Amino acid sequence: MKKLFATILAGAVAVCGIAALGACKEENTLVIGYTLYAPMNYKDESGKLIGFDTEFAEKVCAELGYTPKFQLIDWEQKISELESKKIDLIWNGMTITDELKENIAVSAPYLENKQVVVMKLEDKDKYTDVASVGAAASIAVESGSAGEATVTDNGYTSKLNKMTAQSDCLLEVKTGSSEVAIIDYTMAKSMTGAGTDYADLTYADVGYAEEEYGIGMRKEDADLLKQINELIAKYQKDGTLDGLVKKYLV
Repeated sequence: MKKLFATILAGAVAVCGIAALGACKEENTLVIGYTLYAPMNYKDESGKLIGFDTEFAEKVCAELGYTPKFQLIDWEQKISELESKKIDLIWNGMTITDELKENIAVSAPYLENKQVVVMKLEDKDKYTDVASVGAAASIAVESGSAGEATVTDNGYTSKLNKMTAQSDCLLEVKTGSSEVAIIDYTMAKSMTGAGTDYADLTYADVGYAEEEYGIGMRKEDADLLKQINELIAKYQKDGTLDGLVKKYLV
């Protein structure tokens, strides 16, 4: 009996070793932390999760032999969710910052982005540069996001309305609860203007610094980081990422 138990235990250790992750993965699954954020991760009319990052993650997992499991998270808690091993990857239009790189491993960049200002159409001539945005009475941002960092970096003293998701920022502006919102260009382009649920909203690029998206994981998962970086380089060369841009962002 002892010999049989030892054999089973050894087999389990071997399976975990293949994954090279902080915790033994059930059925070789990678849990991907995301928020609902078009066009990166969102649901179609049938309720299926789709989007640039959804499809990107599915392709990477398939190539590496993992089954992706998408887990909705509170974006402000993304690092603690990762460190507590409730998720294995942060993959949801995550802006690469020095602060993030101090705490977690971050992949090579795979997509460019910037922060833009969302406003009502009637205010499109009111907010045209960095200084004018600072004069807004209230600004909506996603808590823990690059938008919130932009407010801090520019020294805005406006009332800050922190939301749990970027999409909530759009509703804030639509209802007049916030005068403007600072969110990712990718979302603003996809979710505002004619043909969207926010046809009465528009956005402006006022000159905030350009950003890059990356994938977050635990520092101990060095092998996984190497594998994902290799696939990012491959997809940049073979047109896979350009295809996703054309499908979801153009």
